[in-house]
Amino acid sequence: MIFFLYNLIILILLPLIFVRLLLKSIKDSDYRKNLHHRLGIYKNSTDEGLVWFHAVSLGEVISSENLINKILEKDKVILSVSTPTGLRQAQKIFNSRLQVVYAPWDFYLFVNNFLKNFKPKALIIFETEIWPSMIKNSSASGLTVILANARLSKDSNEKYFRMNFFIKDVLDKITLILAQSKNHVKRFNKLGADQNIIKEVGSLKFDIKENDIDIGSIDADKNLIIATSTHEGEEEIICEVFKDLMDKNNSLRLALIPRHPERSESIGKMLNKKGIKNSVFNQIPETFKIGEITIIKGVGFLNKLYSMAEVAFIGGSLLKEYGGHNIIEASANKCSFIVGPFMKNFEDIMEQYITYGACIQLKKPIELSDAFEKLMHDDDFRKNMIDKGTKLIENNKGSLEKQYNYISKYL
Repeated sequence: MIFFLYNLIILILLPLIFVRLLLKSIKDSDYRKNLHHRLGIYKNSTDEGLVWFHAVSLGEVISSENLINKILEKDKVILSVSTPTGLRQAQKIFNSRLQVVYAPWDFYLFVNNFLKNFKPKALIIFETEIWPSMIKNSSASGLTVILANARLSKDSNEKYFRMNFFIKDVLDKITLILAQSKNHVKRFNKLGADQNIIKEVGSLKFDIKENDIDIGSIDADKNLIIATSTHEGEEEIICEVFKDLMDKNNSLRLALIPRHPERSESIGKMLNKKGIKNSVFNQIPETFKIGEITIIKGVGFLNKLYSMAEVAFIGGSLLKEYGGHNIIEASANKCSFIVGPFMKNFEDIMEQYITYGACIQLKKPIELSDAFEKLMHDDDFRKNMIDKGTKLIENNKGSLEKQYNYISKYL
């Protein structure tokens, strides 16, 4: 009955979901493409027995690359995503080695259409996505259902706990939960997941491939600072900080890489209104102009940019609604970094970095300027922080093998 009501609510909300998607397509027209995928209608089918891997957006696609590659060594994979940035990055990474599609909206009939079309043997959901219809329909069709690199933030745990009467039934359909830490194990267990199916395996984000790192390819530039994965509302704060830093060092340059590339031009207009020189590039420019903010419109540049700069701010962390982004990339590329007070999406990893003294976390956005100055001018402090981050990564590697070994037993 509860599952029926859930699907009824989704059905009632479909017009609003459709309108929301169209509004998003104003900034990124790719939201309008392949709309039939959202309804579970796909033109191409594949061989039976493949693995359905769901990675909702850009961050999940990037983080799951190594695991998907391991699965591809023995099995065929169809990868579903929910956003155009995720789709584009997945197509760039995997090319023709697998098919990338938009996931169906979580309505019973749409999910069933997907299952009938592709006939997968297993569903692997990456990190935080608990979609009732996707999970229950897959289980009912005889699929192994696995949550890989699974995490539940404190906020998500509390939200799900309020719906425990429903969520426990969904969790009962899951075959295996590969949780990132003890905290996540406890939260899944509190929601009602069987303790026997939950395994603590660490985070895949620490298993960075050597060719993902640009260390030594370029000498870090003291006068270049970067702000990565920024969101609306953060750029305004960052540009004020840049103006403040420029008053003390007029040789400074800033590269800004928004989380959503389609926002680049609107950020440029905002900077123009504030009288800050800026330019938008589709790739890393040969030179960064002194006193300017260079906006880089695209994805896949972060490793190289982290290797080019000595200090970075990692966005999605200044404002509560975002919850932070991957900090390990910066650390692996020997770039000291700063984050804001809101890192709920990476709370366990963040706790380790704080314990090691491997980053600066602000208590308030107003502290950002001082944090940049500290890292730019205190070489010993910055190098010590970088060394501690390197040690932390080395101590946490190995999750990829653990997770794949568990998964392969079911495939």
